[in-house]
Amino acid sequence: MKNIDLISMFVFLLIVLSMLQCGNNEPDPIEVVARVDDAYLTRETVNSMIPEKIDDEDRKFLVKNLVEKWVDQQVLSQTAQSEGIELTPHDEWQIESVESEIYASKLISKKIPNDFTITDKEIEGYYNANQKLFERQNDEVHIAHLYLEKLDKAIVTEIKQSNSLNNVIKKNFLDRQINRIVEANGDLGYVEVDKLRPEFKRAIRGTKTGIIYGPIRTGEGYHYLQVLDRKPAKSVQRLELVRQEIIDLLKIEKRQTMIKKFKESLKNDFSIETFLSNIE
Repeated sequence: MKNIDLISMFVFLLIVLSMLQCGNNEPDPIEVVARVDDAYLTRETVNSMIPEKIDDEDRKFLVKNLVEKWVDQQVLSQTAQSEGIELTPHDEWQIESVESEIYASKLISKKIPNDFTITDKEIEGYYNANQKLFERQNDEVHIAHLYLEKLDKAIVTEIKQSNSLNNVIKKNFLDRQINRIVEANGDLGYVEVDKLRPEFKRAIRGTKTGIIYGPIRTGEGYHYLQVLDRKPAKSVQRLELVRQEIIDLLKIEKRQTMIKKFKESLKNDFSIETFLSNIE
């Protein structure tokens, strides 16, 4: 089940919910998803913890597990309280800290935008100043790929007469073909050589570009490859290849800068003192 990892993400939130739900007045019965004595888990709370874009099967699985965990935690929590177990100052601080973080997150979401305009000048400036970030870690090849379950004489002849595998693929609409293999038909972009299949690595070894290799026979059929470019490790990727990565980085930087300034501006409205010497 692909969403099983989501359950662990919600465990700590459920612990907090377990404590917050205990004191609630009895809700409308139709809204109740689970009850343990006087503690209730409502449909609104459960829905707020389920991702919006999720298929029905995964949703049912996730809801079932969230409810089961909430019930287990309520049973354990209420038993602990009945036996006189108390929260330590550190435990209470953790609860207060989670509540504070939620309020802070909501305020930042309200005041600070999530999207920013990034100019070409900013992109180029970041790229030029951070070339080391965009060095290739390993040898890469820019490769075009074609997979055929069975050899088609007409296609094979066309490949032999062409100097562009991509043109053959597009002309015959083979890029729209649904393959039962990992590699798509068409331009695969730059790929690390070490991540290619052993059969592919053997076929394209050397330094030449432009040659169409194939047919390369594998267990599922036949492959053709064309190396359009080769780049060694430590070479710097072209700007157009990392443009979106730079845009995303700059947006994060701008938002973090705005958040920092926002925090500092709010501090002017508060009387703030620190007494670090008291813990030395």
